[in-house]
Amino acid sequence: MNRESLNRKAGKRMILIATVGIIIIAADLFMAGNDNTLALHDSNKGLYMIRPGSGEASGKISLRARVAEKDYSRSFDITLDSFSSEKNASPSEDKAASGSMKDDELVAYEIRSAVHSLNDNTSVRRVYLPDRLDTGEQIIWSVERENNTVAIAFAAMILAALVYRNRYAPLKKKLQAEQDSITRQLPEFVNRLVLLLNAGMVLNSAFEKAVEESPGEDYFYGQMHDIYSRVKQTNGSMNREFRAFAKSRRAAGDDAARQLMRISNIINDNISKGVELTEKLQAESEMLWISRKLNCEERGRLAETKLTLPLTLFLLVLIIITVSPALLEL
Repeated sequence: MNRESLNRKAGKRMILIATVGIIIIAADLFMAGNDNTLALHDSNKGLYMIRPGSGEASGKISLRARVAEKDYSRSFDITLDSFSSEKNASPSEDKAASGSMKDDELVAYEIRSAVHSLNDNTSVRRVYLPDRLDTGEQIIWSVERENNTVAIAFAAMILAALVYRNRYAPLKKKLQAEQDSITRQLPEFVNRLVLLLNAGMVLNSAFEKAVEESPGEDYFYGQMHDIYSRVKQTNGSMNREFRAFAKSRRAAGDDAARQLMRISNIINDNISKGVELTEKLQAESEMLWISRKLNCEERGRLAETKLTLPLTLFLLVLIIITVSPALLEL
């Protein structure tokens, strides 16, 4: 797992999101286009619709009426009843009440009245839409196609941005798990070295013994097993391999790299200058245990903070359950 592979995986996911978004938008546009069972036609006399034939279901269409001079725009769901040879006049709205209306209310009233009157005479197959108001302003009709294209495209962009932003999340999670392993196991490992050195063993033998007796499933001990194997196979320097491991952790941005480098410097000083090793490692071990304790306390406080919201929700639920019977009796 590296940045290049994570970038490729994020790119594939973004392409998948874009493809799915385009498919959903196309399906939404198709469904929006099929919502209308009537079509709007144009002729010299104006815009009209064809009334459904006798015995057919009522036709529906969504239209938007716009009056530019009055700054008016509104959508209407129009239903045309099927054709009938008998004239079925529906009662007209009271126009006397329109005298006290404001301009925008009067425009809405006139257009609404015109839309309601489309089914006054079902014996006419060709139904024309009014093209002007009583005051002479032009009415511009257009087919209303309600779709969620903008919302779908926005959601796809947000999702793609989240994928791109979190593309390194698995790598960060892996590095954090490795850092936690080092922080958790390093104090115990150093303490084990100190005990073996105090028992009279030399450094290489103490390192080998500490590694052999440790589990290999954990990341830190797994790395120690790898160092031990390379030293045994190549007859190399244990300190050089341990220092290379510390530098690799520093390159990865691991906070525990400082602790590893300090231990490597202590061992190097002992080899090159003959500095007392056991006392230095003992002091370092105590510092590591204190650091581990502080880390555990910090994690405990963080866990308490994360539990605040769930506990608050549980408290609200408990209050509601307790108070509800009393409220129902009021």
